[in-house]
Formats: sequence, C-alpha cells, structure tokens
Amino acid sequence: MKAGDFALPINAIALLCTLTACGARAHIDARNPALTLAPTCADAVPVYSSSADVPYDYYEVALITAEGNSVYTGNGDVLKSVRKQAASVGANGVVVDPLHATHATVKILGAVVGGKDAERKARAVAIWMPSDTARVREACSGK
Repeated sequence: MKAGDFALPINAIALLCTLTACGARAHIDARNPALTLAPTCADAVPVYSSSADVPYDYYEVALITAEGNSVYTGNGDVLKSVRKQAASVGANGVVVDPLHATHATVKILGAVVGGKDAERKARAVAIWMPSDTARVREACSGK
C-alpha cells in the first residue's frame, strides 16, 4: 500500500462529516405557553449547574435538549447550542443537567465512520429571571 491509498477514505470521512452536520444541535422539547418573551442573545444566557445556583427567582420557559457527536463536538459546543436556543425563546439563563458522553473507543471509532452512538447529550431548562433584565439589556446591546 502507498500513502496515497488512504486519501479517498479520509476525504470520504470528511465529506460525510460535512454532510451530516457534525456540530452540536439543540431543540426545544416543551415550552411554557403562559410566557411569551422577546428573544435575547446567547451572551445574556448564563449556565447554572443547579437551580440552587440561580441568583434570582425565575420562571421556567422551555425544556431544551442538545446533542452532538463526541468525536467532533466538545461540551462547549453543546452548551453554546443550548444557550442559543434559550435566547431564541427569551430566556436569560439555563439550568443544565450534567452533560453525558459515551467514551468507549469502539463507539468513537464507529462515529468516525458514520455511526451515531458516540454522542454528547444535554438537557436544560431555559429560565427567565425578571430581576435580571438590566444585565440582559446591557449584554445584548448592539447585537
């Protein structure tokens, strides 16, 4: 075998990754119908690891789930996607469950060749804190 013999499979993997959107994706699973808020910006959406860490009283706005392939997506990418979805529904914070990822080498290798079993997954509750609107206005000004 020559070095060039592996060019096609590597290019095919890169193309597969591009076509299947290897980045993190998040979507809203449920939304609080009693709250209709203006969208904010992702910069105004801090991440809290538990409801006890939230500094103000809040209302739950939406339930968000996110996932991304562990090979191509880090926890930061997943959280960025969650924050963006939360901002789209007017939230100014998210309470995130611990992020989960499979780490078995076999699963990661499977993901590289097109499997879907090496995933990072997150669940979060988008929240709205009425007392935190001044910070949000400042964080989102000009965006």
